[in-house]
Amino acid sequence: MTRLLLTLPLLALASGCARPERTTAPAPLAVPAPPPVPTAAPRAPDGAAANLVIPARLTDGSYATPNRGVSAAAAAWHLRAAFNVAALNCNDPEVAPAYNRFLKAHRTALKAAHQALSREFGDASAFDPAMTRLYNYFAQPPVMAQFCAAALPLLREAATVPAGDFAAFAPRALAAIDRPFTDFYARYDAWRVDLAAWQRGEGAAPRLRYDDAVFAAVPTVTGGTQRLAGR
Repeated sequence: MTRLLLTLPLLALASGCARPERTTAPAPLAVPAPPPVPTAAPRAPDGAAANLVIPARLTDGSYATPNRGVSAAAAAWHLRAAFNVAALNCNDPEVAPAYNRFLKAHRTALKAAHQALSREFGDASAFDPAMTRLYNYFAQPPVMAQFCAAALPLLREAATVPAGDFAAFAPRALAAIDRPFTDFYARYDAWRVDLAAWQRGEGAAPRLRYDDAVFAAVPTVTGGTQRLAGR
């Protein structure tokens, strides 16, 4: 019994001399490096010139193209001009035959549209330069590939539209054929912003993206039950 009691202080002394366990320091948080500033200036989209003059952007975000807000006669004649440019410039064997079918199917409506639009301009001295600008608009090289891709399906459809439905078809088709140009102008404006940022040494301007789901309405709202004083 005496021998057992003598061993207890030795155990206590041994435990008292034990070193505390060494803890590992937390690893420092990794801070992402800022994106490098590009060494070359950003390029204009679709091979466009750096000094291209594009239509003004309106307050609603659209562009003041020659096809915006036009009369019914202008919509029909502008669509004919677009299809004519497509027949001359789009490298597809189906374009020219479809264009000829379109002219044959809607000869009467197009003649009436030309007469009405000419009256809107007053005389040839105003009408002819406007049509030249319109043809040049549809023939813009940076947009040609996208323009041809949009024009051919619409040209096929136009050739099959009944004569009585052409007046309703023309504005819708003109808006669709104008979209490649407005999309290009939006890309060109974005490139101008990126170029200005690069010239300031900031790199490309960030493009903010968000998830539409965060704006969805919440069906139920929960919260605390504590009332304000006096309520």
